[in-house]
Amino acid sequence: MKPFLALVKRDLTLGLRRKSQIYQPLVFQLLVVTMFPLGLGSGAKTLALIAPAVIWILALLASLLTLDQIFKNDYDDGSVESYVLTSYPLPLSVMAKVMAHWLLSGLPLVLFSPIIGMLLHLPSSSYGILMLSLLIGTPIFSFMGSIGSALTMSLKHGGLLLTILVMPLLTPVLIFGASAVVESALGNSAAQALLLLSGLLILSITLIPFAAAAAIKINLE
Repeated sequence: MKPFLALVKRDLTLGLRRKSQIYQPLVFQLLVVTMFPLGLGSGAKTLALIAPAVIWILALLASLLTLDQIFKNDYDDGSVESYVLTSYPLPLSVMAKVMAHWLLSGLPLVLFSPIIGMLLHLPSSSYGILMLSLLIGTPIFSFMGSIGSALTMSLKHGGLLLTILVMPLLTPVLIFGASAVVESALGNSAAQALLLLSGLLILSITLIPFAAAAAIKINLE
């Protein structure tokens, strides 16, 4: 596990130096969410009705801002080649990169979500389910994004193409995540949606590192 943890620590150190990977998604969410009361009116019932979908859409869009950075910087400085050439399994290197990306961009979104919920008048009783659903769902964003990042890392401006590639894959996550929060806000059980999200996360952890590793090798050929 030493190479795995060393790679995670390296990416966290570099990410904390840049800081934009942490602040940019949060600022984006805050700026966009302040537009909804202006466009729809400040009625608490209206905002509370759309809050689950809005929060999850914002989380998805905010995640897309940083997905191209998973492998892009390493490709530019030549680190990706070293991942392939070393004897350490490439899928584990991919998993380490994904974990570091989620810690820098996904976890702050989870912790920031109650503030967004409060601004949209989401019932406070739903905050726990909101954070839990995002805790399960945002790692899937990072895993899915790693495939797109691996495919577009050699492109100078691959962000738009990455978005086109991964958006269809992320739609089920958005549906199940928003559904969990909606059910909680209505006083119903959110267990079914959370279980479906958990199943997608398990599939992502199991399969996507191998798919992203294959995409890296294809891109380097």
